[in-house]
Amino acid sequence: MSESMLIDQHESVEQFPDAKLIQQNGQPRFGIIDYPISEINYRDCRLLTPMGKAASRWQRWFGFNAFQYYGIISPEIVLGCALVDTKLVGLAFCYLYHPPSKQRWALTFHDLLSQNCHLSLSPDEGGSYFKRGNHVIVMKYDRLTRTKSLRIELPNLNVNCVFDEAIQPMQPLRICTRCGPTGWVYAQKVAGLAAQGEIHCKWGHFDLSRVKASAHHDFSAGYMRRETFWNWACLGGRLNSGEWLGLNLSAGVNETSFTENCYWLDGQLGKIDHIHFDYHVDDIYLPWHITSYDKSLNLTFTPLGAHRECLNLWLMATNFHQLYGYFSGTIETGQRTIQVDNILGFVEEHYAKW
Repeated sequence: MSESMLIDQHESVEQFPDAKLIQQNGQPRFGIIDYPISEINYRDCRLLTPMGKAASRWQRWFGFNAFQYYGIISPEIVLGCALVDTKLVGLAFCYLYHPPSKQRWALTFHDLLSQNCHLSLSPDEGGSYFKRGNHVIVMKYDRLTRTKSLRIELPNLNVNCVFDEAIQPMQPLRICTRCGPTGWVYAQKVAGLAAQGEIHCKWGHFDLSRVKASAHHDFSAGYMRRETFWNWACLGGRLNSGEWLGLNLSAGVNETSFTENCYWLDGQLGKIDHIHFDYHVDDIYLPWHITSYDKSLNLTFTPLGAHRECLNLWLMATNFHQLYGYFSGTIETGQRTIQVDNILGFVEEHYAKW
């Protein structure tokens, strides 16, 4: 298999106490990175225009975008939550899906000039938040304890969730690739983590440990293409063997020399080859088929429902569909075949102009 291999990461915060993404020469650390990145110090980037001239202060400010996403998956409750900073407009959304009743609840905030939305420049330290009156979404990270947390206080919804990577060791995917003629994008992702905490909503109280909820986190930032389109897939849950499985797949971004396609088996990271998403663009609620170039991955995704964000502001635009549903199929790791039997997860179709 060209990319389907386990990655041995020997990371240590002490060994790399201050490995910022942008190096002294003004260039990012490109590739798959096997040590912690302390800061996305984009202001130190030597950013050029496509014609080779130094980018203006406006271009350096306006061109940098960041978003973070938390997902919680279980057969009893599904949660998706995102914070997005595109400088001119911030976006925060949260939605719940209740599989037993097949009902959904969602709330979205648009934030002019991202006045109420702050995103951390560190994937492992500090926090990101949206706060407007009594509407609060807080994502925190603690580098030393290796924990991440999500707190949500919204009408009809209260969430307190912790993902503890110290109790359940997890090798994050850290990747930085070129993007467009002079840009770059950094992504740090984990999936297939055991979620702890609770969710209070109109369908009742859910103890995340009791319902065996799986969590994932996506931290992405950089000088992305002015117009971007991608497909994405993620799942998390327990196999029949009792092992935790996580999966992250993408097509359309992070594909220049390296890809972010990977799986986690009990926290150990393995790579997957380039991915093809085969679905009906005129009816995205029909089953999706996802395969890898080397045939090591073959999955079918059956949607249950979707969350949509659609906004067109001339300079900025988004047409975003995130579907939740069930994955089935196989993943070949080189050592074994992982059988995926009706594991919950997400797929996306996303166009953005930012």
